[in-house]
Amino acid sequence: MDLKNLVSSGIKEGYIISAGDGYIWDPALSIPRSFGFKDVSIVQQKNICKSRLDADISSEVIRGITLQVPLIAANMSTVTNAEFCLKLRSLGALGVLHRAWKNEEDYLFAVFRQAIMSDGYNIAASIGVGPDQVALARRLIERGANIIVIDVAHGYSDPMKETAIAVRRLGKNIKVVVGNTTNLDMLYEFDSIADAIKVGLAQGSACETKLTAGCGEQQFSAVLKFKEEARRLGMPIISDGSICLPVDFTKAVAAGASSVMAGGIFAACPESAAEVVGGKKIFAGMASRYVQERWKGGLKPGTCPEGKIVELDIGESVEALIERYSGALRSGITYAGANDIKSFQDNVKFIMV
Repeated sequence: MDLKNLVSSGIKEGYIISAGDGYIWDPALSIPRSFGFKDVSIVQQKNICKSRLDADISSEVIRGITLQVPLIAANMSTVTNAEFCLKLRSLGALGVLHRAWKNEEDYLFAVFRQAIMSDGYNIAASIGVGPDQVALARRLIERGANIIVIDVAHGYSDPMKETAIAVRRLGKNIKVVVGNTTNLDMLYEFDSIADAIKVGLAQGSACETKLTAGCGEQQFSAVLKFKEEARRLGMPIISDGSICLPVDFTKAVAAGASSVMAGGIFAACPESAAEVVGGKKIFAGMASRYVQERWKGGLKPGTCPEGKIVELDIGESVEALIERYSGALRSGITYAGANDIKSFQDNVKFIMV
């Protein structure tokens, strides 16, 4: 069978011509491809803004909650603390308090202190899954938190769903964020439960899941496949991972993210929770031996570390970082012939590079 007849016969992708007269199926050709931010570029369109400063980058990042800057600092012990979250609040962004505290009362005190200092502010804090974590969520809410981020690397599970439902019942004004996932089915299953979904697996610079569990997907493709259905359902998507440069932030929003969560870029800021050792900021994955030993005294038996330590040069202030990333997003919006995030996501075209 020649190529012309093969195509006209309706054989789908995954089949290749053999050396003989017939054809064979190559499974490798039927596996979907996954693209990262570096693999695509935004196509230029006519600019409709007189100035890039006219581009509106505010976004509904969680149902009912809008940020002026759709950037979220990850709930990692080497990124956020109460003071850092307050600083982000003053800049129009958001920080999520981590849960790697040895002494839970210290953690609750940090949230309580932030609540006192932040009248009417959205306070985001993270928990794990299970009844004890629902109890922790209750105590966090009592002390001022109104956004509960259920923090599980492999978030598409029944325990996640059960915990999210239980947290939802703690108060009608409580926002629930779930994740992480790259599976579109989670969007449908959690639509009536969650207020935002974190999308991204194994793409953080301090994450090693792709080197252990072998699961992961390039971030651009992961976010893009959620774009249309998330918009239809009104579910904000938080792109989590693979943010190294302002262009990554811009492309993540273009691909369909309502906001972008990042760790390393924030950890490098002088104001972050990352400690300085030898003139370097120490950024570590939450599943790293470094964090687990300080938090729980070591790894759980039968598991392996899925995170690592990254030594970062001390970078710019968080204020300068927010300004630079905001400017990049405004510029990207104008290049796509748009003037806000909705029109950006509607109009944007991509080209492979």
